[in-house]
Amino acid sequence: MRKLACLLLLAGGAFGLGGCASPAYTGAENFSRTLRNWDYENKQMIDDIDDNLLIRPASRSTIWNLR
Repeated sequence: MRKLACLLLLAGGAFGLGGCASPAYTGAENFSRTLRNWDYENKQMIDDIDDNLLIRPASRSTIWNLR
C-alpha cells in the first residue's frame, strides 16, 4: 500500500510540474491555442453538417474555395 501511495505522489508531482507541456509556450498561451483550435474545428463541423443537410454550401477550407 505504501508503494502505491508513493507511486501516485510521484506521478501526480510529475504531471503537476508541467507533464507534456511545450516549453516554448506558457500555460495561458497553450490554453488560448487550444480554444482557438476548438473554435475552428467546431466551425468546420457545423459547416460540414450544413453542407450535408443541403442547408447552405460549404464555405471554409474546401478544395472548391478558390478565392
